[in-house]
Amino acid sequence: MINNLDLENISNRIRTIIEDFGLQFYDLHYNKVSKTLRVFIDRERGEVTVNDCKQVSNLISKELETSDSFDLSYTLEVSSPGVERPLKRPEHYSRVLGKLVEIDLGDRKVTGYLRNAQPDAITVATPAGENLIPYASILKAKVVEETLYGKRR
Repeated sequence: MINNLDLENISNRIRTIIEDFGLQFYDLHYNKVSKTLRVFIDRERGEVTVNDCKQVSNLISKELETSDSFDLSYTLEVSSPGVERPLKRPEHYSRVLGKLVEIDLGDRKVTGYLRNAQPDAITVATPAGENLIPYASILKAKVVEETLYGKRR
């Protein structure tokens, strides 16, 4: 049954629950080895609270218990994507305009401020200038936490 798992369908069902609760769906992962379903939620303004996670977890659990599309054992974890959140889809980049990001291009890493997120590329400002980076070139990306003195942890 794991091979037939329709994560897109599950994501859409979970997205509706989260948005009806007044939060934003950020991402979903299923680890086949640990059988852990991780749901990441976000809030447009402010922080996601532990209570938010608990309430959304209860709503998702009820939905999945009655769902025919998720008939396997799992452990559900609901959390915020965190301060140094991974960036995977164009909408993730749009949410963090102006933030410090680290982009792994394989042969090099670009660290700078995200200035623009277009449908096919992003613009990152570094001390050396602005870089237009197509999404297709990005291996991995994340927001980088800034400290009071502007240095990374």
